[in-house]
Amino acid sequence: MGSGIARSLARGGLSVTAWNRTIARAEPLKKDGVLVEPDLHTALVHAEAVIIALYDADSVLDVLERSASYTPSNTIWIQTATIGVEGTKRVADLAERDGLRVIETMMMGSKDQAAVGHLTLIGGGDPALFEQAKPVLDAMSFKLVHCGPQLGDGTAVKLVCNLWLACITAAASQSIKLLEHQHVDPRLFLEVIDGATTDSPYAHIKGMKAITHDFSPQFEVLALRKDLGLVGSVMESVGFRTDLLSTVTNLYDESISHEQGHEDISVVSQTFDEDSAH
Repeated sequence: MGSGIARSLARGGLSVTAWNRTIARAEPLKKDGVLVEPDLHTALVHAEAVIIALYDADSVLDVLERSASYTPSNTIWIQTATIGVEGTKRVADLAERDGLRVIETMMMGSKDQAAVGHLTLIGGGDPALFEQAKPVLDAMSFKLVHCGPQLGDGTAVKLVCNLWLACITAAASQSIKLLEHQHVDPRLFLEVIDGATTDSPYAHIKGMKAITHDFSPQFEVLALRKDLGLVGSVMESVGFRTDLLSTVTNLYDESISHEQGHEDISVVSQTFDEDSAH
C-alpha cells in the first residue's frame, strides 16, 4: 500500500521521499519520481507530512519513537496502519508525551486503488490537522470520512468495515462454490445480484478471483486475520457476541493452515472445496 500511495503523491505533484526498513523494496519508486532515502533521519528531517504505512502497532510505535526527536515540530503524522484500539491508544499516548501532531486515516481499498489515488480514508483526529494535510490526503484518496476528533475514532469504524469485507468475501465464495459443485456456472450468481439491492462491488471483485483462481494478493489473508483478531479484542472488551466472527475467522485460519496466508483473501473459496470433501 505504501508504494501505491507514494506513486499517487508523486503523480499529484508533491515532493515525495520514501523510506522502508527494507530499502530494496522502495527502490522501484525511483522511476516514478520518488526520492528513496535509506536513512530515516535524512528522510524525515524536513518533512511537512509523514505517512506511516506499516503492518502493526509495534512497527508504528518503533518508527514514531525513533523519529520524534528530529522531525520538525509542525510535521503532521498520518497513521494509516490498522493497529486496533489498544495499539491506537499507545500511539495517542506517545504523541501526547512527545508533542507529535498525529491523525489517523485508515484505508479502504486495494493496492491497485492505492496506486491510482482512489482510496477511501477513514479519519480520526483533530479536524484542523486534516485541513492542513488536505493536499496530501486528496492526492491519495477520492473520499475521506472523518469519524471524530480523537485518535481511535477512525480505527473503530475501520475494524467493522474489515469485518464486513471478511464476511462478504466468505459469503460470495460459498455461493460460488455451491454452484460449482452443482455444475452450474457460478457467474450466474454475480449476474443476478448485479445492480440489485443485494449487490456489492466487492462480491464481484473477490467472486471473480475465486472463479478464475487468481489469488494474486490485493489484501493478504494474514493481514485480514490480524485485523479480525483486533475486532475480536474489541468485542470481548464490550461483551459483544462473537459467533459470526468466530465462524468467519475459522475459514481464514484454514487458508493459513494450507500455507495460503500470503494469497489474496479470495483464496478462502478453496476452504469450501475442502469442506465438501469431508
